[in-house]
Amino acid sequence: MKRNTKFVVFGGAGIAILLVFGLAFGGARDEDSSFSWDAVAKGDIRETISASGEIRAKTQINIGTSVAGEIKAIHVKDGQNVAAGDLLVTIDQERLKQSMAQASAALEAARQDASRLEASMRRSVESFPRYESLRQQGLMSDEDFRQQKLAKESAVLSYNSAKANVAQNDANLKAMQDGLSKATLRAPIAGRVTSLKAEKGETAIPGMSNVSGALLMIISDMSEMQAEIKVNESEVVRTKVGQTAQVTVESLPGRIFQGRVIEVATGTEKTGSDANLYKVKVVLSGQRADLDNLRPGMSTRAVILTQEVKGVLRVPLQSVLEREGSLEEAQKQGLLAPANRNIVLLFKDGKAVERPVEVGIANTQYFELKSGLAEGDKVLTGPIRKLKELKDKAPATLRARSDSEMAKAKEPKK
Repeated sequence: MKRNTKFVVFGGAGIAILLVFGLAFGGARDEDSSFSWDAVAKGDIRETISASGEIRAKTQINIGTSVAGEIKAIHVKDGQNVAAGDLLVTIDQERLKQSMAQASAALEAARQDASRLEASMRRSVESFPRYESLRQQGLMSDEDFRQQKLAKESAVLSYNSAKANVAQNDANLKAMQDGLSKATLRAPIAGRVTSLKAEKGETAIPGMSNVSGALLMIISDMSEMQAEIKVNESEVVRTKVGQTAQVTVESLPGRIFQGRVIEVATGTEKTGSDANLYKVKVVLSGQRADLDNLRPGMSTRAVILTQEVKGVLRVPLQSVLEREGSLEEAQKQGLLAPANRNIVLLFKDGKAVERPVEVGIANTQYFELKSGLAEGDKVLTGPIRKLKELKDKAPATLRARSDSEMAKAKEPKK
């Protein structure tokens, strides 16, 4: 009896274990062979684009020089606020003063020469009618008359040349005066010194900003801060002036700045990967204390709200597949080649039925559904590899719960 009892006990336990494993693995295989799905339902969709860039001031001016010379004094410090007209840099003026003195002396000499030649010209011009009268009376030979005429014309030309020389020397003196005035650099706008690159004793060099010594400092108008981001060509077509945005700054974690698009570039910028990027400017708003923490050049990321719809039918992104249209459809539409169309696989009467749909805007989860389905319709969402291989009206089985139900079940209970 004992041996029979043991046999019954262990046999029953083995059968129970087999049943458990069979249900577990058999159920898993059944579930794996089924398709995930979700129901068409109404909801809200916010379409956004994200892009990175940097913080910039409303106006940023590079301060350089148009005259070369040693920097004698720098009157501001990095980070200092300045008003328009404040003294920034003084460049050595001694050489410029000497050049201006030489130009002034040359102008005075030219004026005196012009005065002398003017007097000579007047005498020659005033005397010429008398020579004409003498010639008419036969009291002057043709050769003498020709010499007097040439003398008059030469005097006029000499005077005109002297006048031109005066004008040239006058312009040269004014250029020297202008150069001397530019040896003292003043702030063109009110703002903050956001980059001081010059040192006392260095040589200021006229030229482009990428030449050492040409860029002395940068003054930025910090009254309005902007995020200048670079948007991909596939997304910039959805970016418009006036759209709202939210901007985060890498240096200020946890802070979100509200913004508004104020400019969308029409030209592109090439990157190393040869992708086309467009500059988009977003003006920032917020508390003055928060905005004062921003510095030009800080790394930033912006999310721009391009469009929003509420209470519309929507379908999961993964349920929308792309199919190549037929040549007959292309000909009906006046196209030279078949165009791709969007379809979903609708679950109906135990089969996957291919249904063309028209979609609108999208977010990271849903497409706006404009036509093709009704609220409550069940659409297949995965696995994506199996969906791509699934034929129209092929048999299909669904998992017990929809994607929405499973996502809701995973949410932490309040």
